[in-house]
Amino acid sequence: MSCIEQLPEDAKMNLFASLFNENYFLWIGSGFSYNFGFGSWEDVLKTISKTIEYPLELDVTNPLKAAELLCSYAINYLEYDEYKFNSLVSSSLLLLKKNGVKPDWVRRFRAFSPNTIVTTNWDDQLESIFDDLVNVVVRKDKSPQVSNKGRNIFKIHGDVGRPSSIVVTQSQYFSFQREDTYLNRKIYTLFSEASPVFLGYSLTDPNISFLYDEVYAHLGENKPPAFMVVHPSVKDEVLEESKLLFQNKNIHIIKAEIGEFLEDLSIEYREYKKSTRRFFVEYNNIKERLIEIVNSIIENKSLKQSRVLNIFNSKDSRQQAVKALVEVLSNQQIYKEFGGELLSPENRMSYREIDRMVEAIIWMTNKNGYPSAEVKEQFYVSVMDLCAKSDGVWDFYSARRPFTNILRISPGLESNIFEDRIDHIVSILRWSGKGQLGKCWATWDEYCNRIDWFNEHDIDEILGELGTNGRFPYRDSDKKWLEKLKQCKNSTKAQRKEIDKFIEV
Repeated sequence: MSCIEQLPEDAKMNLFASLFNENYFLWIGSGFSYNFGFGSWEDVLKTISKTIEYPLELDVTNPLKAAELLCSYAINYLEYDEYKFNSLVSSSLLLLKKNGVKPDWVRRFRAFSPNTIVTTNWDDQLESIFDDLVNVVVRKDKSPQVSNKGRNIFKIHGDVGRPSSIVVTQSQYFSFQREDTYLNRKIYTLFSEASPVFLGYSLTDPNISFLYDEVYAHLGENKPPAFMVVHPSVKDEVLEESKLLFQNKNIHIIKAEIGEFLEDLSIEYREYKKSTRRFFVEYNNIKERLIEIVNSIIENKSLKQSRVLNIFNSKDSRQQAVKALVEVLSNQQIYKEFGGELLSPENRMSYREIDRMVEAIIWMTNKNGYPSAEVKEQFYVSVMDLCAKSDGVWDFYSARRPFTNILRISPGLESNIFEDRIDHIVSILRWSGKGQLGKCWATWDEYCNRIDWFNEHDIDEILGELGTNGRFPYRDSDKKWLEKLKQCKNSTKAQRKEIDKFIEV
């Protein structure tokens, strides 16, 4: 079973929505670095204790108090100052690191990582993962420089290379808690606006609890949910106590190793991105306007160009709407979520409904273009799938609308469906003819009425493939529709001459 299934359904959807909207940040603790060969906090304290020959038995189950005792002994009996003690902490941490230790989930972690990462770790493991192509902000930086485009790592408890910045003892923790610094304010803002995902960490740290509780006191349930990945070795009673402690604070616990969490999340998130739930999260800001358009299509109400352009009355809103409606065409199950019905056995919208949606998209793109080349291509592919690859396109009673939509799209030479569209058009034309037995009059009428929708490239492709070695060599029965093609205002003089050569043979 996927570890993500441990979450309640609403929490799981909140996690996916946070990822999709890029509204999350990572909070990295010492358990993360342990996977790369770094020693535990307890191991560091024991190493320090041996180095300074601490005379008493050291209880490392309370690391803050243990560090305070070691620092106090070093200052009072060995003439250390706080900087020298912190330097010893840094050297002990690096001394304990095992070389060549690297988990197999690093690639997934990079892919999962957002632009904001917070860590209480002092080591440089995160910087190494990102090949030092990150902006690092360390506690006590006098003028913190934050990147607005790249990835930022906020090291709130200091950095191993700057001993004066390290937070390690109980007194330093309390001092950190009282600080009114950029980092503290940044963390408060992050908790207020985005969902934290804790890896290798827990909320038992008094500073983090303090900040989190402060945010919760101000925002309550309006605060974004938090997700904490807890190592499977955690005792059941500790896990249950944590769940009880966090259940009213919108903090959700997942019991899993980091690699397991990243893999399961990747699999389930891919499915989420295909789902209708993701669709309404992405287009929440125009949801009501989309419903208005789609309901008009479903209920067969009048849908005029002026109305569509008024509902979506700016370039940004129109391009968002185009992207959304193209996705509805490419994923017919989304249409059902709007209340529409799909026809059996092909599970598709009716040709009337497809026609109205294609028309709405074209009205908006004619005005403000496509949001991207990918959306444009997706639109063309969807129209081809719905209007050229279903049984109804060869039905005398229903063939008109799908053929119209194939004619109205204009994929360029670079499109993957350029040739397929031309092949389909020629196939339909060979099946069309006014007053001819066994041929479709409706598609012939559409061809005649829409002849100016052909562009020069379309005509070039048709003529090139009518040759002996082409995909659809010329037949005598092609004469009638070729003569009509000469009337296209986009045909060139050379193309018209070439048509005459075919006809005169």
